[in-house]
Amino acid sequence: MNHEVTSNPNARWLIVAACGIVLLLLAMVPQVTLRGQEEVKRVEVTLGATYQNPFTLEGEWEDYGIGDPYILRFDGKYYLYCSTKDRRVGIKAWSSDDLVHWRYEGLVTEEPISEGAYAPEVVYWNGAFYMYTSPAGKGHYVLQSDKPTGPFVKKTDNLGFTIDGSVFIDDDAKWYFTHAKLGGIMANSMPDPYTIGPDQQLNASLGHWTEGSMIIKRNGRYYITYTGNHVFSKGYRVNYGVNHESPVGTYKIPENNPILISTANDFNGLGHSATVLGPDLDAYYIVYHNLVGRSAEGPPLRKMNIDRLVFNGDKMSVLGPTHGAPQEAPKMPVFRDVPGATPSAERWERIEGSGQGQGQAQGEGQGWLARTGTGDRYTAELNFVTGAEGGAASTFDVVFAYADSRNYRAARVRPAAKALVLIASVDGKETELATKPLPTGTDLTKLHTVRIESDSSGTKLYWDGLLQIEQGDLLGSAGRIGYQWSQGLKPELHYTAFSGEANGSSDREAIKPLPGTMDAVHGTLSGQAAVRSGFAPDDSDAVLLSGTGDSVSFPVNVREDGSYLLAVNVSQASAGGTLRVEAGGASKEIKLDEALFAGDAAWSKVSLGTFELKQGTGWLTISRGKGEIALSDLEASLTQAVPEQLVVKPNTVGLVNRFGGEWGWGDYTVSFDLTLNQVSGAMATVLLRTTNESDHKDQVKDAYMGYALAFAMDKVTLKRNSYENSMEAASGSWKLAPQETAHVTVKLRGASISVFTDRSKTPILTWTDPNAFLLGRVGLSGVSSAWTVSPLTVAAK
Repeated sequence: MNHEVTSNPNARWLIVAACGIVLLLLAMVPQVTLRGQEEVKRVEVTLGATYQNPFTLEGEWEDYGIGDPYILRFDGKYYLYCSTKDRRVGIKAWSSDDLVHWRYEGLVTEEPISEGAYAPEVVYWNGAFYMYTSPAGKGHYVLQSDKPTGPFVKKTDNLGFTIDGSVFIDDDAKWYFTHAKLGGIMANSMPDPYTIGPDQQLNASLGHWTEGSMIIKRNGRYYITYTGNHVFSKGYRVNYGVNHESPVGTYKIPENNPILISTANDFNGLGHSATVLGPDLDAYYIVYHNLVGRSAEGPPLRKMNIDRLVFNGDKMSVLGPTHGAPQEAPKMPVFRDVPGATPSAERWERIEGSGQGQGQAQGEGQGWLARTGTGDRYTAELNFVTGAEGGAASTFDVVFAYADSRNYRAARVRPAAKALVLIASVDGKETELATKPLPTGTDLTKLHTVRIESDSSGTKLYWDGLLQIEQGDLLGSAGRIGYQWSQGLKPELHYTAFSGEANGSSDREAIKPLPGTMDAVHGTLSGQAAVRSGFAPDDSDAVLLSGTGDSVSFPVNVREDGSYLLAVNVSQASAGGTLRVEAGGASKEIKLDEALFAGDAAWSKVSLGTFELKQGTGWLTISRGKGEIALSDLEASLTQAVPEQLVVKPNTVGLVNRFGGEWGWGDYTVSFDLTLNQVSGAMATVLLRTTNESDHKDQVKDAYMGYALAFAMDKVTLKRNSYENSMEAASGSWKLAPQETAHVTVKLRGASISVFTDRSKTPILTWTDPNAFLLGRVGLSGVSSAWTVSPLTVAAK
């Protein structure tokens, strides 16, 4: 689709609306509504191009698949690398234009040290591709090639260190290496691509063996992802941390961890992820593997998956994990082409003698402009080789916001000075807004990349993926992109593209898969609904609904028919207000009673009840009824009916923790008899609302998400558990003498848990969880001979 060149914001909104961005959930009949002073046309939600997890690719290692996937993006294409099957030599690779359709590229190295090469990762820098891998876990080697498809040649001896090495290059061009370790990820500085400095412990840990790390930088924040605990564990999962200061500092570990986990029989062992920028130059995707089983020779058999990543302040989330159902494919740019030596006249316009920099005579330069223009919000990427020819005053411009030869902007490369300059030309007068030296050692005879992000928040210039210049007062302006250069230079023009997205704007437009969680700021707002920056938990942004007609709507893709429990994370100040929920053709008004909120917590997850949703796409809308409502996120979970009454005897075969029932159980009552057989310090523990349970000797002991209600002789304690993160939430007093039996009843209602016994007229413990687990089954944990626990009776409310 071509964009008209315009600076009219209303025109831009109409263009965006034509692409499928909508405001409200209503019928499929196109309608017009107001957002502030802007009109937006609402349309039916359609997936368009799709893909489905997990992938099966040509050329996968037989009886091994694709494990530890890593994707390099280079010159507009994607290159996938994965672990080599044990006792095999060589590293396989695939290429793609869109992250969906993959071509097998064969073995990119057959070096003897590549036998059983674990987790190869490749970075491009200044004309060379550097591969880091740990063959069979026996230290690390660096291999090098001049192409992403090899051949890669060994360049170092064994550098040591444990498995899963990953390289991050910061904006200041400093290199860092991270790798696996028992108890947490280790980090190392790198004085050059072949040298790894001493270890430094990071707080990125899953409480046991932690591996598969990767660091990215986005909007001034460092995000690290990491995996654990064991590749054969169903509970293999991905966490992340965020740091504002340094890639090797102390990371904040947000509460929405883990961001990837599933222990379902048909989809589990999710992990060893990597993050990559999408084809639209704005969206991010996470690639990871799932465990299928054990190969005949012993190694794990795995498949590759890709899901959308979204960001909200410090918060990073996965729209997923998804499997077994079509998902929205990554969007392609509005414009993309490789102009080469003779650009197509249909797509490019030649320019000569214009805007060649101060001191350059008219007629001395030349260049090419894309005929398709951007709006005033866009991300553009231009790949090129400037060459080193020309005089001291030679310049090479990456042009953007080009209106005419007198009005444009440019990222100007000065080859002699090895500098990058941000230029603005207005009515023929050029102004240098900012200058930054190119990274030390930059070789302009090699391919380099300039990326421009420009919108109402300003303009950013990236050189080879590193943020170099940020100009907050240079707002996005419509125009064309292209190249121009002074005589004497003979550049090569490579992949060139732009999209109408910038700074994560595509996160709002992505179709959200259900079951799943959606941040309110990633919906479409109507009325006077407003974004409150840093207002929600984890310093993320929230949406404030305060006026009549205020709402937030989400385009959704429901995986399967069923009853879905909806819950919202709302501020304490919202108590007493009302919301209207429209989903699946039904509409409900829900009052946010104060009893639903967790004490003095600033935010609480509040259940909105169940809705019958059908497989496929549609709209889900949250509207203000009364009061002022602040929303952080919305959660939709597939439920299963709780029986009127069912006796559950959790499986006790060889497990530390034993479970029974269904993950989709919501509100229910559990009752059981507890007998203290003898004086002991041991405890009897009943598990409540547990999901994602796993059993493996090489992982954290309490490998589940849910609650543990532990009984001692004189105390009862409720713990909230999410694998390595366990906290005592509440406690109460009671007394039980040896040989005595007590009948215990536990009521789970929304976010509240109450514990009763036949020995007291009032609850011995009550607690409301501000970030509640609202669904899950029951179980027992580590019951000793000091206690006898009867089978658990579960009843619907």
